[in-house]
Amino acid sequence: MNLYKLNEILPLINDKKSCLEHKCQTILVPLPPNHIGKPKRNIKRILEESSNEITKKLNGFLLAIGKIHLLSHVGQTFQDEPTLWLPVRLNFVLFQPECGRRVPCLIHNRFNASFIRDTIPPVYHNFIFKLGQSVLLEIIQCDVVNNILDIKTTLVKFDV
Repeated sequence: MNLYKLNEILPLINDKKSCLEHKCQTILVPLPPNHIGKPKRNIKRILEESSNEITKKLNGFLLAIGKIHLLSHVGQTFQDEPTLWLPVRLNFVLFQPECGRRVPCLIHNRFNASFIRDTIPPVYHNFIFKLGQSVLLEIIQCDVVNNILDIKTTLVKFDV
């Protein structure tokens, strides 16, 4: 998944409905032997490629990474494996949806949220949705299926 640039997504953090959180954290990143030559570029590539696996540990879905700060040019190995683990300090933004939380339908131009038509309140039954329309949904379930975020919701309201 291609990640946003940090400065593109930071203005959205102040919106309480965005489910975004800005964090700064130190993590150990695994660097395979064929990626050791240019660590910063390869660390970013590894984080982008494995964002769904990494985000389970961070309790959210990675949307943006800031500048990568190597804390040491000397990594660690564990149990004689060829992978080098480098300590890295990252600024990043996570999308942290929670059940019961209300979010817009197309979230940050990236995630699609779906709802069952039967859950639409009767007052909206004959209404036709328009592209770009503001819609408020309540999250029921959030899963990652085949590296794709699947958000199931119910319709709360939308602007007519």
